[in-house]
Amino acid sequence: MFEHLKERDQRQPPARQGLLVPETVELSYREAAALEELLPDFGHLGLEIERFGQNTYVIKAVPEILAETEAGPLVTELAGKLAATGPSPDIGRKIEEGLHVLACHGAIRAGQRLTSEEMRALLSRLDDCINPWHCPHGRPTAINWRTKEIERSFKRVL
Repeated sequence: MFEHLKERDQRQPPARQGLLVPETVELSYREAAALEELLPDFGHLGLEIERFGQNTYVIKAVPEILAETEAGPLVTELAGKLAATGPSPDIGRKIEEGLHVLACHGAIRAGQRLTSEEMRALLSRLDDCINPWHCPHGRPTAINWRTKEIERSFKRVL
């Protein structure tokens, strides 16, 4: 998801999914200031957010790839993450942090049930990744166990 969003950011703006009912979020002063600084950049990523009062923002659209995610929690976490990183002259790094949040909200969650077709599609997309072994936060996406380790776990080998 992260690589897809990042690639789209560099090539062309992603398709947007307009919200049927725009959603509002209330942010702290620090979160609002951090988000405000990057609103035009997030617009290029397909996230349409406008100021709607002092620290209130209205979400009008999300990237199409994130159409199934809840917009309010997404933007709240995004603003919180940006505020936590503090002021930085490196806008590219802040945008990348934002992409991490967007990707996490659009990703498949632990325990989520998938059909066989969805599993195959996920593995196919993973094969196309530049770095298929870790998520943007460094967590592994797969673990390699040797046959001996598996056999030992099932008490087949001492």
